[in-house]
Amino acid sequence: MNDFTENFDKIADFASQGLEPVRQFANTVVDAGEELARKNYALCGDMMEFAISQARLPLNVTDPKELVERQVAATKSFAELMNERATEYADMGKAFQKAAAEAANVDFANFHLDEKVVKAPRKRASRAKAA
Repeated sequence: MNDFTENFDKIADFASQGLEPVRQFANTVVDAGEELARKNYALCGDMMEFAISQARLPLNVTDPKELVERQVAATKSFAELMNERATEYADMGKAFQKAAAEAANVDFANFHLDEKVVKAPRKRASRAKAA
């Protein structure tokens, strides 16, 4: 194999290694975005279910005292569910923070080119100046 091909392959490999952390971080961001979107979708479903149940309750219960008791019970249950969801969001944020920190913590000192590859362009440049 000639020097140009070897150098080109090594530089392409170096670029690929250098972009790997970016790819990993992008993967982390996409995964977190998907999880957030699905969590929001579930939360909207919870809100819709609560709203519909509250709208239907007066149609199904005619006794005012029972109506209020059932509304209070449903509201307490919904508040507990919202607290659970808030905890899930906080946990999700912590998990993303940890994953993002791990993806960003890359030792670039491990990425290196052979001295021949690094010095080759300088030799050519110095030859061009001499000509």
